[in-house]
Amino acid sequence: MKQTRLLAAATIIVAMLWACEKENNTSRTISEPFISDIHTSDCHTNTDKLAAKDMTTDSIVYSWASDGNSLQITHYNMMLDCGKQNITTTVETEGNVVTVVEHVGEQGLTNCICLYDNSFTINDLPQGEFTLRINVESIYAGAPHQTTVFEETITHQI
Repeated sequence: MKQTRLLAAATIIVAMLWACEKENNTSRTISEPFISDIHTSDCHTNTDKLAAKDMTTDSIVYSWASDGNSLQITHYNMMLDCGKQNITTTVETEGNVVTVVEHVGEQGLTNCICLYDNSFTINDLPQGEFTLRINVESIYAGAPHQTTVFEETITHQI
């Protein structure tokens, strides 16, 4: 009788420990990349729309932060409508592709183009090789339109 009770108690304890271990394993989440430190400059050059169509000055520059886990990115000379731009910047991953979207809002509303710089940091990037894609999403006539402005394979090793 004592053996049966001991065996039942041991079984209950093992089941409780197994359940706790299983709960801890399932509650872990893999960190997803996220954007921080977004800064958009004021207009630093403006021109009319006819002159702007010949300007091809935008560029993307990136470097690893000192923590080795964050990528600092600046998109220089984005050609957008004049007026202070609020650029919302988001990131999502699909497989080994990390896509950043710079949402620049409604365009084509003014008769003037400005150049802006948008800088931000991507944190918690995946280890190993991944493709970094940067898209600019504009809204024309009420409909969103994305254009890929940068795509490069990057290796991340800490």
